[in-house]
Amino acid sequence: MNMIRLIAWREYMENVKTKGFWAGILIFPIILAGMYFLQTTLSNSTPTRYYIFINQSGEYGEAVETAIERDHQQRILGEFVNYLIENRADADLELTAAGAGSDAAAQLIEGADTDEVAALDQWLDSGGLDFALTMVRPTLREDIPPFEQPSRQFIAAELPQDIDREASPEEIAQALKPYLSGDKKILVDSVPSDLFALILIPANVNEDIMRPGVMPQANDRPAGIQYWARNLTDSRLPEAIISSINSEIRNREYIELGVDNGIVRNVQHTRMRMSQLDPTAAEGEEAVSVADTFRQLAPIGFVYLMFISLMQSVQYLLSNTIEEKSNRIIEVLLASVTAGELMMGKLLGIGLSGLTTIAVWLLSFFLFITLYQSSQTELIGQILEVILGSELIPWFVFYYFAGYALYSGVFLAIGSLCNTLKEAQALMMPMILIQVVPLAMMVFVVRDPDNVIVRAMSWFPLFTPYLMMNRAAADPPLVDVVGTTILLLLSIVFVLWLSGKVFRMGVLRTGQPPKLTELLRLMRQGN
Repeated sequence: MNMIRLIAWREYMENVKTKGFWAGILIFPIILAGMYFLQTTLSNSTPTRYYIFINQSGEYGEAVETAIERDHQQRILGEFVNYLIENRADADLELTAAGAGSDAAAQLIEGADTDEVAALDQWLDSGGLDFALTMVRPTLREDIPPFEQPSRQFIAAELPQDIDREASPEEIAQALKPYLSGDKKILVDSVPSDLFALILIPANVNEDIMRPGVMPQANDRPAGIQYWARNLTDSRLPEAIISSINSEIRNREYIELGVDNGIVRNVQHTRMRMSQLDPTAAEGEEAVSVADTFRQLAPIGFVYLMFISLMQSVQYLLSNTIEEKSNRIIEVLLASVTAGELMMGKLLGIGLSGLTTIAVWLLSFFLFITLYQSSQTELIGQILEVILGSELIPWFVFYYFAGYALYSGVFLAIGSLCNTLKEAQALMMPMILIQVVPLAMMVFVVRDPDNVIVRAMSWFPLFTPYLMMNRAAADPPLVDVVGTTILLLLSIVFVLWLSGKVFRMGVLRTGQPPKLTELLRLMRQGN
């Protein structure tokens, strides 16, 4: 046992000293921080986009302006919520001296997270930014920087002087195509700028209103409001405009029918609440929160973490074994220890390095959501708190070790039979493909964890760590938990025993890896 401990420590230290190990450890926090800063930078660096609005109908102009203003106010609301979270005096918004402000801040944050449209309506109805600043000021820390409003992203530009506003829509669109395609620039305050979009409302636009029971007329011209833009991926502007205009059309229909628009609006904002309740929760805690909902999806993250960490660990194990075998170092080691002690020492040492990687990743994730507070990271923090307080952690620990013991034995046997990584790749591929199968099923398993096919596949030992971890949040039947666990443990014992035999025969073998028939013959001779 002492020799196994010494070998494990040697393997661990040799692995930790490599550049590849530290690259694997640091890549996750670097990517995490990079994604956050990149997302923040991109969201704050979206260029101002100029549009030309031509309204030949004389209608819906106010609706278009309202749509663009609502888009701007929605960005202000989002930035203000982040500003509130980052600069509040109390993390839980429970200030005894500022109860009203605290309640307003909490409602603002919760509303922005749950229903953006309703939160924006309430934001505008209550007075917008000025009112919100007055209400939440008691909850903010002292000596904080003032809130800076985001700049407007959509700004109206003047129509070039050589284009007639009263020309036909076809002629206007044809004349503006060079500007929309970037071949020509429009002048904004005497500065050449790109034209992002053209919003054109023809004089006969009302002929294209669609009503139930009326078939639209076929014609060879663009129907309804024309939105010209080269950027097809940013749909915020056209969606906001058509939504606002449709709302205006419905309001007019209500008036023509003699229906009070105010009553209709109140009716449209009337809705039934639904309480999602968990029958397995303690009495008084049955209400399901957003974090509880994500708890059901948490096994997907654990499965990904298992796969990445296991693949990293077994790759280290495989490459380490092949390197020592090709350099004849393994012959020196076998002069002092048995093949079994060497194998178990390698498994333990590389396994500890894998746990070190996971620990650093989790620590970096915790530091990230702690240091960079925003509405998104706060929700993640709540979710993480629920997950850490659940029974998923013991499941993950067990299935991680079980999966490592199972797969590491196979990969170690493969490494002992090969002299180069190129030879090992052909033998590795089937094992990698086997692990891909449960990964491809993850979303389906979360939605229907007790499906007959899923339950049957859970009894296949190579799938068991992934599928049972994926089913953990749904409280799988006891027979599946106990049965698959027993079968998995027996399979680990068998695989390690079989891998030990292969390791003893292959570790000193040279030349091409043996074929399956030759390997079976050598194993029978070993008995």
